Amino acid sequence: MFDVAIIGGGACGCSMLYELSRYKVNAVLLEKENDVSVGTTKANSAIVHAGYDPEPGTVMARCNVEGNRIIEQLCKDLDILYDKIGSLVLGFSEEDRKTVEKLYHRGIENGVPGLRIVEKEELHQMEPALSDDALFALWAPSGAIINPWELAIAQAEAAVDGGAKVMLDAQVTDIKKNGDFFTLQTAQGEVQARFVVNAAGVYTDQIAAMVGDHSFKITPNRGEYFVLDTTQGKLVKHVIFQCPTKVGKGVLVSPTVHGNLIVGPNAEDVDADDADTTSGGLHAVRQAAVRSVPNINFRDSIRNFAGVRAISTQDDFIVEESKACKGFFHMA
Repeated sequence: MFDVAIIGGGACGCSMLYELSRYKVNAVLLEKENDVSVGTTKANSAIVHAGYDPEPGTVMARCNVEGNRIIEQLCKDLDILYDKIGSLVLGFSEEDRKTVEKLYHRGIENGVPGLRIVEKEELHQMEPALSDDALFALWAPSGAIINPWELAIAQAEAAVDGGAKVMLDAQVTDIKKNGDFFTLQTAQGEVQARFVVNAAGVYTDQIAAMVGDHSFKITPNRGEYFVLDTTQGKLVKHVIFQCPTKVGKGVLVSPTVHGNLIVGPNAEDVDADDADTTSGGLHAVRQAAVRSVPNINFRDSIRNFAGVRAISTQDDFIVEESKACKGFFHMA
């Protein structure tokens, strides 16, 4: 019997467990794999976003900016890798300028610190390796890079030290509510809890459906990446974005906290467990990346990988109590 059961051991679930462990709350995290952080959390761009992209007034806008503000100290507390290198959103045309100006005004309204638009001469002083076609950029000094799986693991370990419990290989197969308590059937046996937090990533809609909540659907969307050797790690100094589209923030080029260079991702709807790389996907990533930074030496690629992100039918983070089931909360 627990006060709170958290379903999903990614960035969200581990963060919730860590926070609850600081209080007199008997909490358990249920993860279907054999370790935490092995889903979307292990395979992404490893960026701490500044918060200029989300629509003002959304949960995403508030969480981006507040999360960016607190994460530097959190990483110091947990002794994990983090570097506030700032980010640039490149513009290549007057049409892009409209997008960059829109992001600038959004960011100001969201409370993003230090935002400004830099023109070509200053931009190429900041980043000499950029394509000459890059005419201007939105500069966000609060953008940062991180080791995302290290963050999740550190929070889970700290939470266990604080008295919380983690159950691995514990896929949730059914949830029933009996009075004030939930009974969760897992691969490790039955778990009871007063409250449930649904942080199951690309499976959050399936978990929600177990309590009769069909308020959103998740489309799994794959992104593919190159990781280049440390010989390429100093090619750029900041996170280099292109203007965002409906399917994401586009292909980025960025240093990593380990001194490598990461390039990606593309975006393609797939099955939830399809994290395979493809020749077509990697070719698309490469073509898009050289538009920003033409001299990337892809012969120094040391690893390709793909991650699967959750795209929701709602246009925002879903952080709320379920309207269909009292005591059941979404982090989706």
